[in-house]
Amino acid sequence: MIAKENKYGGVVVDIASLPEVDILFEKELQELLFNYAHKQLLWLTVPIKKSSFVPVLSANGFVFHHCDDTALTMVKQMTAAAFIPTAQNYLVGVGAIVMNEGNILVIRDRYIPGYKLPGGHVDNKESIKEAIVREVLEETGVCVECDSIVNIGHFRNGQFGESNLYIMCTTRTLSTTIAVQDTEEVLEALWMPLDVFLASDEVNVYYKSVVRSAIEHPESRLMNRAIRLKAPDAEIFF
Repeated sequence: MIAKENKYGGVVVDIASLPEVDILFEKELQELLFNYAHKQLLWLTVPIKKSSFVPVLSANGFVFHHCDDTALTMVKQMTAAAFIPTAQNYLVGVGAIVMNEGNILVIRDRYIPGYKLPGGHVDNKESIKEAIVREVLEETGVCVECDSIVNIGHFRNGQFGESNLYIMCTTRTLSTTIAVQDTEEVLEALWMPLDVFLASDEVNVYYKSVVRSAIEHPESRLMNRAIRLKAPDAEIFF
């Protein structure tokens, strides 16, 4: 197996260099453990088709760190004092404030009673602005552009036990015709008069507070700024 040292004093195994059979993997793993015994951490990502390697890694002191739908990354402390960075411990969600002629766009879904603003999880590799556009379109059929961030909510008990960061955004409305695409989740989408929304017992306090603040304090909005960064795909709001 081929391994490269990273800038944090750890070693990362090249996933493309993993052997095809268990017996070779165990032999080469022992060589890695010997050769890099002086390093801090040893990282190894196992693709799902080679999941038989997982028990071998576990038996040699590796623990689970993070995963996606194609692979699992495990890590071993090579020294007792080595610090293992926290894996992803939160999900990012977005919600949209969509206004048109004194009305606000709301939905009702199958899972939570009452009315709420359109929104959902940010997909992998998706930007905040892209997520806002997609979620509103899927849940209502209305086309929007992301305008600004007006609130960030932090909810410590998320869907899978992680924290949930929920970013509320104002939008520019590009169309008004409602045509729900995600009919498996969304039962209804409608334009609700703003005064009805703010007074309704069927809308939770969080949504009403965010909308009221966005209306009363437009100067508090965070706008997306085009600045030159080393990460070309970053989004910066201030």
